[in-house]
Amino acid sequence: MKLSVIIPTHNRADTLKVCLEKVIAQQGVDFEVIVVDDGSTDNTELVVEMTKSQFPKTNLSYIKQKASHQGTARNRGVEKAEGEIIVFIGDDIFIEPGFLMKHHDIHAEYPDENMAVLGFTTWDPNIEINAYMRFLESSGWQFGYKFLHPKFIGQVEPYKFFYTSNISLKKSLFDKEKFNEDFVFYGWEDIEIGYRLWKNHGMKIYYEPSAIAYHHHHIPESGLTKKMRNVGKSAVHFQRIQPNINVIPMGLKALILRLASNKWSLPLFRILGKNTYYKLKSWNEFMNGVKEAD
Repeated sequence: MKLSVIIPTHNRADTLKVCLEKVIAQQGVDFEVIVVDDGSTDNTELVVEMTKSQFPKTNLSYIKQKASHQGTARNRGVEKAEGEIIVFIGDDIFIEPGFLMKHHDIHAEYPDENMAVLGFTTWDPNIEINAYMRFLESSGWQFGYKFLHPKFIGQVEPYKFFYTSNISLKKSLFDKEKFNEDFVFYGWEDIEIGYRLWKNHGMKIYYEPSAIAYHHHHIPESGLTKKMRNVGKSAVHFQRIQPNINVIPMGLKALILRLASNKWSLPLFRILGKNTYYKLKSWNEFMNGVKEAD
């Protein structure tokens, strides 16, 4: 059973280099690697070419497209894929030894087409992990940093855990839906395809905690505003194409969140604790993004 590892990338040449080295070092399984360059202006292509030269026995492909979106890049990658199993990671995801073998073995054990495999992802311990990042690690998928919540699998619908940082599925299943390419802001495109795979094809997710990946990406507290506004804008598109799933607070809930997260209330909540402050600030910027998109 061959695996196709799809890696979208944009202007992260140095990080991509390490990411590729971690993938190429995998053993015991037949796999290919497909890098989809989403309009990079740095030396990404050179990094891929040098990696191919350094590891000539590795089946490594490179696709260059104009700057679009991660969903579009992943679709292009899967179109070129020859493996029966598609593995999605990011260019800032560093996988542990045995990662691909773990994904392979679960699919071999559960060959049904509708079974996907989710691995465990956490922050790279080699980067500075601040209080905001710790909040994201313990928060919900509404805050745009979703893949650190495998403990909730089985309690909610599986599509909410379709995290493209560390997930695999049969190519035949993916080909039935594919990513919606109309998303232009960060967030929701993975949950949206997960919803269609679950609703239309009965997708199930098997959680394999020993398929370990590290997220090598520092997120400063100052990045909260832009991040959550983009998540809010993307949520508007999600809501338009999937009106049966309520991802935007409405009515009384929206009013309460607005009152609790305005510029006068927020300083008070920060005194009570950073996590409460981050949650309300995130909701405030999320709703600002919704308003801008509308």
